[in-house]
Amino acid sequence: MSDKKIFALTIPKWGLTMEEGTISEWLLDEGDEVEIESEVVEIASDKINQVIESPVAGVLRRIIGEEGEDYPIKELIGIIAAAEVSNDEIDTFIASYGHSRDEVEADEVEEVKPEKTDPSERTSKPLSKMRATVAKTVVSSWAIPQFPVTMAIDMGKVKTLRAKLKEAGQAISINDFVTKACARTIEKYPMANAQLGDKEYILNPHINIAFAVAVDEDLMMPVIQNCETLNLQDLADRSQQLIGMVKDESISETELTGGNFAISNLGMFGVEHFAALVPPGMAAILAVGGIQDEVVVKDGDMVPAAIMRITLMSDHRIVDGMYAANFLVKLKRLLEYPEEL
Repeated sequence: MSDKKIFALTIPKWGLTMEEGTISEWLLDEGDEVEIESEVVEIASDKINQVIESPVAGVLRRIIGEEGEDYPIKELIGIIAAAEVSNDEIDTFIASYGHSRDEVEADEVEEVKPEKTDPSERTSKPLSKMRATVAKTVVSSWAIPQFPVTMAIDMGKVKTLRAKLKEAGQAISINDFVTKACARTIEKYPMANAQLGDKEYILNPHINIAFAVAVDEDLMMPVIQNCETLNLQDLADRSQQLIGMVKDESISETELTGGNFAISNLGMFGVEHFAALVPPGMAAILAVGGIQDEVVVKDGDMVPAAIMRITLMSDHRIVDGMYAANFLVKLKRLLEYPEEL
């Protein structure tokens, strides 16, 4: 509690892309006593719902934010104060935030109800908070000056090694091999893991790789932290754990933030190759296509091969064409000789 014994409850910022939150439910009523770590309010971000616990003890003196309404980050939504704090002191505190309740009520307008339309006319479908945030992120990504570089990789040895590991009881996906190979490649080409500052490049000390996971019609990108410290099996275990958390909706903002490099794999849907947009705050994203049985020429002979095409999309302000090409050459080498992983 502050010296004035008044604490402001505000919309928290849980990730780089979070701009607003929705009050799902107040878990306490005005006048209820609050202990440290008491669950006070549930907030929905663009990705998850999370309960806000009080860092102070006192009384929930004011509920300002309404359930079901969206508020920008840092917006004042409630007041916790000691019982001896007067209502005048609380009103003054709220006014200093610029959010007195009288002002809020004065600004309220009557809800405009949509006119009834003919059932044969087009209908609308509201955007989920997650899809609305994806839309904003895509617009931000589109503003990045980015370029694609594509390369074909023979995944025959990866498929053979994966089958042997499966017989030994180790479940490793193709995406796990790609992720581990990316981590190894980033160690040699760290600019793919960098960020652009105001007047400098920020070289991240750890390799945190985000990967796309479809959720119904939405998308999440959980992050495998410190990939440089994980062996192939540990990385696969962590990947499966994060996918499980996405599916059962137990994932938190902690697992969804901190990514420095990203992977999007559409190969399981039969997509041969594609380009993905660089997420804001990252230097590159790798788009992974499916493995296709093709005939290639080796040493003058036509032979079958399991070909996978990958496209590295890079922020040209951080990574240039030669650097991206060398990155893919190293990545190709690791995947065509996976025993090095």
